[in-house]
Amino acid sequence: MSRQNESTVLFDALGPKGKRNSNIASAVSAVVILGILAFAAVQLAGEGFFEESRWANPLDVLVVQTTWIPAIIDTLTAFALGSIGALLLGTLVGFGRISRFAATRWASTVYVQFFRSLPLVLLIWISFTIDGYFGFTTEVLGWDGDARRLTFLVVGLAVYNGAVLAEILRAGVNALPAGQAMAGYAIGLHHGQVQRLIVLPQVLRNMLPAVLAQLVILLKDTSLGYVITYPELLHSANIIGRDYGNSFLQALIIAAFIYFVLAYALSKLVVLVERRLRKKTAAPAESVQQIEQAAVIAE
Repeated sequence: MSRQNESTVLFDALGPKGKRNSNIASAVSAVVILGILAFAAVQLAGEGFFEESRWANPLDVLVVQTTWIPAIIDTLTAFALGSIGALLLGTLVGFGRISRFAATRWASTVYVQFFRSLPLVLLIWISFTIDGYFGFTTEVLGWDGDARRLTFLVVGLAVYNGAVLAEILRAGVNALPAGQAMAGYAIGLHHGQVQRLIVLPQVLRNMLPAVLAQLVILLKDTSLGYVITYPELLHSANIIGRDYGNSFLQALIIAAFIYFVLAYALSKLVVLVERRLRKKTAAPAESVQQIEQAAVIAE
């Protein structure tokens, strides 16, 4: 079946009249959107939104050095630590969901269903508030304010996104043909070796684009550190906007642009990884050797 036929299996291709109506609707939508943007620009210009002085303050060299750059570093720090925690939890819980032991499957299922149902902002806020009441991190561990805020932001990001990644991993395992695992058992591998040497490498390769896409969401979720005053981009933009009262919206727009650049760069990485994975059809020689060695040991 050709690609054109595949795209029209579930619906009929547009005829001349349908194409004309579609083009008219697209043109009208474009005019409406441009009109709304033009109206908004005129209104903002009337309020002095585009005045140079209102952009110069949040983009001052001193402000960039003392606020924007540390905010970007803090955001990327929370993203990196949260990603590591989410990947570890997602892998552990994901394989727990397909474990041979009923208790492990039950516990993993409860974890996934519970934390996926909670809003991430509440997960961060509640854990931070509970710790503030008991004072564990401050009195027992002796952490200062920023370290404590980073900890609970990372914990929230890792726990929530770990539940999502666990479902992605489980779906990837279930999507593999049953013969993959059966072939491992046939050559004498035990369950752990089959999962580690045969199932996991294929799942990670197949589901990596989906995993990276979830990490893009995790990057944007670092903005929820605002609720516990962690000095990430949104919180820093709010401080700058309050310091320069007539540049509040400008500071938020600058923060939004930085988020866009970071998320766009990570999204392009997702596309690059996906394209490279499509070119890889055979297992690496190193993986094949590991499987052969494990089979010899099992014998």
